[in-house]
Formats: sequence, C-alpha cells, structure tokens
Amino acid sequence: MDAQSPAISARTADAILAAARRQFASYGYDGTGLRAIAALADVNVALIGRYFGSKEGLFLAAVPPKLEIRGLLGGSMSHFGERAAAIMDMKSGRGFDPMTALVRAAASPACAPALRNALNRQVIAPLALRLEGPHAEARAGMILSVMAGYDMMLRVIGIAALEETASTERRHRLAAMLQHLVDEPLHMQDAD
Repeated sequence: MDAQSPAISARTADAILAAARRQFASYGYDGTGLRAIAALADVNVALIGRYFGSKEGLFLAAVPPKLEIRGLLGGSMSHFGERAAAIMDMKSGRGFDPMTALVRAAASPACAPALRNALNRQVIAPLALRLEGPHAEARAGMILSVMAGYDMMLRVIGIAALEETASTERRHRLAAMLQHLVDEPLHMQDAD
C-alpha cells in the first residue's frame, strides 16, 4: 500500500520536473542521466519511472509544456513579432529556458521523433491556426525555426555579433523578421 499522500506525490513530481528541466537545459537529452536528475531532486531514481515512465516521458512532461506559445497567440497577430521578440529578450539569463533545452535535445535520435510530434502539436498547429493566408503551417514552422535559431545562436553558442548588439536593436530586428512571416505569406508557384 502506498503511504504517500497526494500532496507529497505532487511535490515529488514537481521536484523531479524542476531537476529534469535544469539538466536537459544544461546537458541536452543525451547528456542527461536519470540518476543525476534523481540526485538533484533528492529522490530515488525509481520514482522517475513511476511518475513518468521513461526518460523520454520525463522530457516530454518537463520541456515542451513550458513553451509559452499560447501567450503569444492571445493578442492581435499584428503585434505578434513584438510580443515574441520581447519574450525572447526577457528570458535572457532568467531561469529555465525551454527553447535552449529543445535545441540541445534536437540532435538526439532517441528524442527527435517525440520532440517533433510535440512541437507540431503544441507550437506549429496552434500558431498556424492564427495565421491568415496560404501556407500557414509552413510559415508557422519558419517562425519556430527563426526563434529556435536565434535562441541557439545567442544563448547556446554565444555568437559575438548577437551578444555585442544592443538588446533593443536585436529585439527590433527579430520582431520585424517574425512579423514578416506573419503578415507576408509566401506565394509559391508550382513548377510545371
């Protein structure tokens, strides 16, 4: 019989998720071990399997739900670029960054299929529903690509050209690129 109360179970799961987020953001999917997560959360490693089933299950519970796409979609799409760029700028150096964890996990053959499905379901599909005009899904994918690329170059790799540019200029340029993808649908012609 399990003597653990629901409140303790919730605190345990939350501690595991918080530890997993830190580890995945720092070391990527392949570089993160369940024992390290358990040690950081101060729990027995068997509890990870009990609560999340597997490392993949833990990653999917810890990282993709932290993407704040719904907040970006709440206002007028005519200001999407500004909202997105402001969020990308605000998160610099502040706590857990799900985009960094996603970028670091993307190369993992073990994680990539589940990550791709989660991004399609949780980011691209809702964003595409808000975009007007043709090729909404492709444009949503491009928006995610620009945001992930920006995050990777600034926060993971640390490109000097970005780091040395004033944050207001970076934010303005990023906002303009993202807004262009929202406002100017690609008019692809079929090659016959």
